[in-house]
Amino acid sequence: MNKEPFYAAKCLYRHDQLEPIESKSFVYEERIILIQADDFDSAMKKAEKEAREYADSGTVYLEYLNVFHLYEYILHNGSELYSEMRSSDLESDEYISKFYDTGCEHSQ
Repeated sequence: MNKEPFYAAKCLYRHDQLEPIESKSFVYEERIILIQADDFDSAMKKAEKEAREYADSGTVYLEYLNVFHLYEYILHNGSELYSEMRSSDLESDEYISKFYDTGCEHSQ
């Protein structure tokens, strides 16, 4: 049995190939995956690699990554835990500032 701890990694993407709803300009996705790693730094590196691989010609990785330790050994490496897409008029940096990096987050 693999004893490496699990981490959840949240990454943000913009889907340029998808049509936004309600007259918005962009479709964004928040995606959380499961990462198994020896420590936090290794989890960050693995999550960054997977985020870049997930992005394709119509999906842009927005260089936003938030990793947190999970205390139970559940699921398997690479499992997607959560995904949400949202249409918005905001450009990528503005979108991140408004919804994900406001300075009021309680994360790590």
